[in-house]
Amino acid sequence: MPYCLECELNKMQQRILSEGLPVLIIFEGSSGRAIGRVIKEFMRCLEPRGVVYTHFDPVEKDTPRSMMDFLQRTPGKGQIGLFDRSWYSLMIERYHKAKDHEDLDRMIEVSNGFERYLTLNGVLVIKIFLRATDSAIVKFGVQYGPRTPKVSFLSMDHINPSKYKQIMFGQQLYDRTNTEWAPWNKIMVRDIGETFLESAETIMRIVNEKLNAVPSVSAPREINCKYHNPRKDAVFEGTCEHYETIMNDLSEQLGVLQMDLSLSDRSMIVCFEGWDASGKGSCIKHLCHALNPRGYSVYQTKAPSQEELNHTYLWRFVAGIPKKGHITVFDRTWYGRMMVEHIEGFCTDEEYGRSPIEINALEKMIVNDNTILIKFWLDITPDEQKKRFKKRMNDPLKQWKITDEDWRNRAKWKEYDSHVDTMICSTNTEIAPWIVIDANSKKHARIAVLQTVAESLKKELNK
Repeated sequence: MPYCLECELNKMQQRILSEGLPVLIIFEGSSGRAIGRVIKEFMRCLEPRGVVYTHFDPVEKDTPRSMMDFLQRTPGKGQIGLFDRSWYSLMIERYHKAKDHEDLDRMIEVSNGFERYLTLNGVLVIKIFLRATDSAIVKFGVQYGPRTPKVSFLSMDHINPSKYKQIMFGQQLYDRTNTEWAPWNKIMVRDIGETFLESAETIMRIVNEKLNAVPSVSAPREINCKYHNPRKDAVFEGTCEHYETIMNDLSEQLGVLQMDLSLSDRSMIVCFEGWDASGKGSCIKHLCHALNPRGYSVYQTKAPSQEELNHTYLWRFVAGIPKKGHITVFDRTWYGRMMVEHIEGFCTDEEYGRSPIEINALEKMIVNDNTILIKFWLDITPDEQKKRFKKRMNDPLKQWKITDEDWRNRAKWKEYDSHVDTMICSTNTEIAPWIVIDANSKKHARIAVLQTVAESLKKELNK
């Protein structure tokens, strides 16, 4: 029977679907025409309903959401994701504008961490580098389509080939991102038939190796609690003299600072975590009352949908990442994995053990994308929580806030308390530190939250 490449690619896609394997194929190279033609040939052999194709323009993607947009377009279980350019083209575009080598070092660290996160969460990452020499473009260029002067998203490719090659190889971007978990596959551009055949066979080989491999069971990783835990310094003696005057003053400051943020190339994320009845809702309400609703949104973390479960854990939080000039307030966050999910058995010990590494990598991406990140932990004592629970039960207007689950969680206070300490001391990084708020006094907590947000905006916007 003659070899049928299209048949083999269809078989591969069917296995990917039946076994629920998410596959991300990244195409990079200095020639946009070569990338476009190879992807076109590849797509002709696949069922398009199982493919998530995305073309990333590195100029348009240089925003506070850029890395999050890449994460948002990653495939779910049983899907093939095709990236026509990626964070590598973005890195080259950014490095061209960068001031020193440290910017490239930081971008490489973010890139490698992102790819590590994807692979640890079951995504098969295949990186194809189409190496196009000048002589190959001269000889075979007509096969990859004509150069067109028309300005269209179908033909636009904001890449300077000489700059691309210089940074990819002269600055060792290729070598420094050729990792064990996501290695490069270099394919020389030549006759289109030969180039496509080698690309397709490389992809099929890697996919089949993955599907035929015996699944390995990773031992739970020991969490490295290497950062200071500010909870250890907490003193529950917060006062709130002149509350109304201070709150009014802070609200006015935040209104001005929000306007400054809206005119900048920055964005802001404010994360709220804390004990049940610690006053998260009250702090969020008073913070939002000080802001213009045109420039903020509140993301409420709930139980994941089936679509969210089909993707990697952090995928569902991308929807809340703000665009330039905007603020997102997270009412609970990705830190659920390090508390309730592990305690209640919604994640494995292995997933829990690696969660600080993945979360630190996510927050590094967020900060590296020019977003101001604030993380609050609202702390109260067990006695204060019990008092607030009883008050809610006796107040007809607040009874809806207290459930049987709240009492069950309270019965596990010591277990939650230990998990919170582990969470904070493993993620209290220099670029995304935790702010622990004494929330035994609700008024003190509100002032502390607004004050912290205002001071952070002043500091970051004056850099």
